[in-house]
Amino acid sequence: MSVRLWDGGGPVLADTSAWMRARRDSKGRDLLLSAIERGDVCWCWPVRYELTVDARGPEGIAVVERTLEGLREVPVDRGVQRAVLAAMRELAASGSHGAHRFPLADLTVAVAAQSAGIGILHFDRHLERLGDCLGAEAHWISDPSLSGE
Repeated sequence: MSVRLWDGGGPVLADTSAWMRARRDSKGRDLLLSAIERGDVCWCWPVRYELTVDARGPEGIAVVERTLEGLREVPVDRGVQRAVLAAMRELAASGSHGAHRFPLADLTVAVAAQSAGIGILHFDRHLERLGDCLGAEAHWISDPSLSGE
């Protein structure tokens, strides 16, 4: 699998893994902050839920809310939800046993990005594989070979 590193261009739907990696990787953080300033970073509800769960108390939750309120929301409507189920069926039919068993948040992020016609920004092998399977452009926020991912 070739690694598609993000060059900071957008628009992209930033997965939880990208936000987490940006905390630890200064280059990824700088690219993400620049893209946020340009309005090229989007969010969806599964990402918001995960970032809120990860927040450390009320102040951390407030930071998540302030950050995401300034960004474009990619809807996770009934059409996206049905497309997630369709993707699961297609993956199950085309692969080996269990080929459809991806984390639901990852499936939803990938399908929402695909439906919106934007790329996926991530630091997660599941999303790399889902991008390939769904025909969605998936970009690593930083090089996974440098972190043991």
